[in-house]
This record gives sequence, structure tokens and C-alpha cells, in this order.
Amino acid sequence: MKLTDHLSNQELSDMILESDQQDLRQTLGALPEWVRACTEHPDAFWERQRTEIRTRVASMPERPSARIVSGWAGAFALVLLAILLLQTSPAPRPSRSQIDPDQELLVAVEQTVQSGVPQALEPAAMLADEISGGDQPVPIPSRFQGEPK
Repeated sequence: MKLTDHLSNQELSDMILESDQQDLRQTLGALPEWVRACTEHPDAFWERQRTEIRTRVASMPERPSARIVSGWAGAFALVLLAILLLQTSPAPRPSRSQIDPDQELLVAVEQTVQSGVPQALEPAAMLADEISGGDQPVPIPSRFQGEPK
């Protein structure tokens, strides 16, 4: 039976944390010794290190600079945007054959104003003129001329 099986989650977490801290203390405690050992190398060792690093850097293929890459990326994005804008069709223009309800209302209002009497009261106006025995004949609107008397 393992000892860790009987520990709660909190106790297990504390145990792991303490173990990690102990390992870190050991590593950091040995660091000054490692630094001293690194600095005790002769100058020839460091010269060989520099030469090896320079050869590796020189043998690597050249990468394009960040400005060139970002410039090409920006140009590519603009080309894509232009293509998208050119491919979208413009909004359809309304055809003249469509009926405009505002225009119809305006025409109806003009006809009513020109008739002198509202359409619903035209028969009453004719009757009132007949009763009053007016001398002048009542003008009959054009829409009543075709009707039988």
C-alpha cells in the first residue's frame, strides 16, 4: 500500500510543491560552482567557441528581412481585397416599371383637388344643386359622363 493513496488532494499538492522547491534549491545552490567552472576555460576554448558559432551562422541560408515579408504580405492582402471588391456585383437598381406607392397617392390627391368636391360627396353636391334649382347646369365630372341618367 502506498503512502500517497491516503493523502488528500491538498496534502498531495503540498508534498509535490515542497519536492519541487527542494530540487530548485539544489539546482540554484550548484549554480555558482557551474559559473566558476565555465569561466576557468582557457582563451583558446572560447576562441574555438566563437569560430564554431560564426561558421554555423554563415552556413545558414539567408532569411528575408521582416520588412520585406510584411511588405509582400500587405501587397497580397490588398490584391485579395481588390479581387473581392471587383467580383461582388453592384446592388440592383430599381426598375422604372415598379409602381411607386407615393406617386400613386400624389396622383390621387391631385385628382381630388382638381375635382373641387371630394369624390364621396359628388353625388350629394349634384343633388344639392338640383334642389336649390340652380340656374346653371352642374358640371358633371368626366367619370360620371358615361353612366346612364
